[in-house]
Amino acid sequence: MKTVHLIQHTHWDREWYFTENDSRAVLFYFMADLLQRLEADESLGPFILDGQTVVLEDYFTSAPENRARVQKLIAGGRLLIGPWYTQTDFLVVGAESITRNLLLGMADCNAMGSRMPVGYVPDSFGQSAQLPMFLAQFAMDCAVIWRGWCEHDVAASEFRWQSADGSCVTTAVLPWGYGCAKWLPTDAQKAWQVLPGILQKQAKFSTSGHILLPNGNDQSPFEYGVPAMLDALNTQQSDYHFVRSDFSRYFAALERTGAELATYQGELLSPKYMRIHRGIFSTRMDIKQANVRLETFLSQQLEPFLSVVWQLGLPYPQMAVENIWREAMKSHAHDSIGGCNADRVNAMVKARLTSGHESASQLFELNMKMLAEGIAARQQGKKIIVFNPLPYPRDGRVALTVYVPGAHFAIVDEEGQPCRWQIVQEEQQDMSVIVQELSNSTTTVWYRKCDIILEAKALPACGYQTLYLQEDAPAGFTVPQETISALDNPWLRLTLTDGHISLLDKRSGKHWSHILRLVDGGDAGDNYNYSPPEDDWRVTSDGALVSATWQRDALADTLNLNWRIAAPQDLPARQQHERNGQLNVSMTIALDRDRPLLDVHIRIDNALRDHRLQLEIPTGISGMFHFADQPFGLIRRENRPQALDIWQHEQWTEAPASLWPMQSLAMMHDQQHSMCVVTDGLREYEIPADRPGTLAITLLRSVGWLGQPDMPWRPGRASGMVLPSPDSQLPGRFECHLALVPLHHGPDAAFWRDVENWRTPASGWLDSGWSRFKTNPHGMRFPATYSLLRWDTPLHFSTLKKAQNEEALILRGWNPGTVPLDSGKPVISGDLTYVTLAETPRPGSHNPVQPCSPVSWRIAPAEKGKSDA
Repeated sequence: MKTVHLIQHTHWDREWYFTENDSRAVLFYFMADLLQRLEADESLGPFILDGQTVVLEDYFTSAPENRARVQKLIAGGRLLIGPWYTQTDFLVVGAESITRNLLLGMADCNAMGSRMPVGYVPDSFGQSAQLPMFLAQFAMDCAVIWRGWCEHDVAASEFRWQSADGSCVTTAVLPWGYGCAKWLPTDAQKAWQVLPGILQKQAKFSTSGHILLPNGNDQSPFEYGVPAMLDALNTQQSDYHFVRSDFSRYFAALERTGAELATYQGELLSPKYMRIHRGIFSTRMDIKQANVRLETFLSQQLEPFLSVVWQLGLPYPQMAVENIWREAMKSHAHDSIGGCNADRVNAMVKARLTSGHESASQLFELNMKMLAEGIAARQQGKKIIVFNPLPYPRDGRVALTVYVPGAHFAIVDEEGQPCRWQIVQEEQQDMSVIVQELSNSTTTVWYRKCDIILEAKALPACGYQTLYLQEDAPAGFTVPQETISALDNPWLRLTLTDGHISLLDKRSGKHWSHILRLVDGGDAGDNYNYSPPEDDWRVTSDGALVSATWQRDALADTLNLNWRIAAPQDLPARQQHERNGQLNVSMTIALDRDRPLLDVHIRIDNALRDHRLQLEIPTGISGMFHFADQPFGLIRRENRPQALDIWQHEQWTEAPASLWPMQSLAMMHDQQHSMCVVTDGLREYEIPADRPGTLAITLLRSVGWLGQPDMPWRPGRASGMVLPSPDSQLPGRFECHLALVPLHHGPDAAFWRDVENWRTPASGWLDSGWSRFKTNPHGMRFPATYSLLRWDTPLHFSTLKKAQNEEALILRGWNPGTVPLDSGKPVISGDLTYVTLAETPRPGSHNPVQPCSPVSWRIAPAEKGKSDA
């Protein structure tokens, strides 16, 4: 006899084809019914509230008076909450965001009295190989998943899932989803007409004799009559024994069987039994970029800077920062960040991310202003604060906006020595538009607004230095005036011949032709999936270059390119090979004199519909595999998934196409040569089937439907709803930023340091003396140069932040490569303790640091305002 574990739950999408306002209204009545049913019949429960505490947060905004009722049910184990704050995506959302999701979800659970100790992931569009590591760091050893698994990965639906760092969790798969037993009849005889088929499917891949029976669905009400119906069935048949259960009881029963479970290591992206929606990684790329902009600014600029000034004596606005994270994570749910929503919802998702960045930027500026106020000037001019979040000293390039009244200005260091800079762009600025005290003036005050790149030397580790803007002063350095026809530095040489870009790596002699080629093809898909049109006609940037301008400047040489690509306006025109539209693209390629990489800015004026624009980099590297980054690590993937040979014969739900997610990086390498692309917000790349040595980075994907049926790579029903989504065509101006990094002899320590410096630049702020917001003087004094700590480590920096529950700091790094690394030890006055991502003590040294492993330190500074770094 098999034991069937009844799991009663709801799956709560906050938004999708409906808005969060809709779901909150439904939630009020759903919770009222649920509470009443559980309180009226103590035999009912446990009930799982979708594993995300944001459901309760939303509910308490409209029914705060019911908090005590909810807490009582939680305390009694009849209502199970957490561990997540929101049901996040794991493939395009950043590692720190996933960490904070669990950290804040756990905090919510603790405030309510209890948490579900199981990593419940019912609907994420594919599973990251790092999920076991995240769960283990939060003291969870069990996971329940749905999408992405099939028997070709691991034969049984119960297995041991291991991350690359060695973390392991017992995992159960819901092969047919979280709603396979929804809406069951409450009459036992009627239910028995449908249950055997459901149970046979659920048991198909199980080897334990224990079956999960998830009873619930999207926003579905509590099916309170089902437990009694199953009790009746226990007396009417002998094949199955039904028990009212939860995931913890199920895993305890599984453990008692003593079953030998197979071990699996890797990600789960197989869409055999349920779609994972390959192509969603590039849907609504504007939302993906807005998210990356916010989460990286929070974790790698704002929080480290607040930590520095907190140590100097300024208050740390912890709840303000936490609220920004919470709003961001409301946009991290699988549908939300995927962009597979109605247009109205996507607008709300993007607005949350944009609003969060505004709040974070204002906190950053206010603290910069307060810091500058306390620094005694050592030179004439307006102060410029340059902040280095990384825990080691470095020279850096800083993007900065300055406002000056005249044609000339200088920037000098504390010794009065000139700093080099170059103007990226400039325009005239009416200062009364941005300065409140000038808004009532009858005279327009015009200044030059100059976006510059500034060279900052000897930036202190995890600290700042003060420079000075001197108006109407000579720059103090000369710019080379010679004409150039190539970008050239000690490592690389880029040339342009007949409109084609070529690159030479001087270290190895390796030459690449036709790099950075634009390729535009049709997309007959929807917000879920890319779908190649029948007989797709691709057009390229070949022959479409209208201008090329070389420029030599103080810090970097640049090549500015402009293309006018005659292309089909839409799918019917593409089918007819008609060039009735135009795609205008400009690209600025910069080669710094001091870095072995190309910095590439791309601007697209998108007037086409139903198309996909990619940037191709032929690597010239043959092989079976490539690499990309994942949360807190690197992963190796097949260039061509073997499952492409069997998916149609086995009738998979969608094609296992060679479209892949990344955090920011994709690369190919062999023993002699390597090529890496690092992006700022782009999340998808492809290894084209007919060009296996090519990295194709998706820049833009334009589609007009939320869901469509019967696509070649996704046959059958529509995903989501068949609704028009014209905003997903992304008309208008679109910008991308990436770096091209050739490697010599593979990814060594110098390569990883170059990648980190590009991904985490220093930041600057000008104390103009003008401000939208006035603050009273604080009366404190701060040093002109300061370093909070120093950590000489090959690990990549993840964040420096205030601890969640105590007056301490959390410093985190992670191993970006494929071999163990010596972590080193931070240098700072105070107590250092290894902790988990949950910020709890972690026994042992954990050195060397394994691949795909984060290392977190708890720092209790000995005295504010002091540093040994």
